[in-house]
Amino acid sequence: MTETRAEGVAVELSGLVQRQRVDLGSKSEREALVLIDDQGQAHRLRRQGGNPFADPVLQGWEGQRLRLQGEPRDGYFLIHSWELLPS
Repeated sequence: MTETRAEGVAVELSGLVQRQRVDLGSKSEREALVLIDDQGQAHRLRRQGGNPFADPVLQGWEGQRLRLQGEPRDGYFLIHSWELLPS
């Protein structure tokens, strides 16, 4: 995994996709899909070109290990490409 968080800079993340409550205590509180990386950090996911609230492709990844390439954005990780990994 590349350790950079600069918006607009492509990075790679690997980990397990899980459903988790996000934005706790706010009007935006909801369940969302996140990638729990190999260091235990959660990254909210959004697929480039996908619906930010109900993306059937992302939903199909729940419980899967993935390697993602994309950009950290303010509050989420924008996915450009992905690869399923063995469990």
